[in-house]
Amino acid sequence: MRNHLIRHALSVTLLLGALVSPEAITAQGRASDQGTLRVRIGATDVAREEFSIWRGRSASGGLGFRISATAFYPPRRTKVTISPSVELGPDSLPRVAQFPPMTGSNVRTVAQFGPRIFILRRFWTGGESFREHPGVTRNWVVDDSVLALYAVPPGTQTGPVRLVSPRQGWRTDYQLTNRGLEETAVQGRIRELLHLVLSAGTDVRHLWYDNDGRLMKVEIPARRLTAVRLLDSAMPGR
Repeated sequence: MRNHLIRHALSVTLLLGALVSPEAITAQGRASDQGTLRVRIGATDVAREEFSIWRGRSASGGLGFRISATAFYPPRRTKVTISPSVELGPDSLPRVAQFPPMTGSNVRTVAQFGPRIFILRRFWTGGESFREHPGVTRNWVVDDSVLALYAVPPGTQTGPVRLVSPRQGWRTDYQLTNRGLEETAVQGRIRELLHLVLSAGTDVRHLWYDNDGRLMKVEIPARRLTAVRLLDSAMPGR
């Protein structure tokens, strides 16, 4: 029991030491990419996502990246917003992910990633929860309602990767396959893009990136879902 309490205390200390404010990299770095995704299920617009990728020195030490995104559901007359931020190291692997309370909720989620352990904490008015999980070498923080988190992959080499959704509370091992350059349609134009595929059984996710490494398109056929980067600054009809 005593060893468990000591381990728990050390884990909390590591987590608190790794936490950074959302402005940590923003204040010290520069935006390397900014964009908007149009999210559709079938032919229906369901969301708009605005995201930025910042490059610079982080408060937790060393150079790295930070992804910040806000998903608006629905895209016009928004009723729900989800605004996560993820800090990554220079190897593009996640260090800390923070999910503030979404619209209508008071639950804040924080995840910290280490070489041997993954710590997940949730905070709400009057309480909190704490869980530890075994770590893996290659994690990718995702959220089924915020597709912009695919903007910085943990490398593009073929091999296993664990998708972790801190807000939704799931962890699943996928196979990442690099198919190289292939053609796909983006806003009615055929473009040759880098095609990465994530697969776990019947769940297959297609990710497309341009020559500068910018996320251009996400497809999840089982959900009839597509997210396409807008080449202009506004959603149609706004």
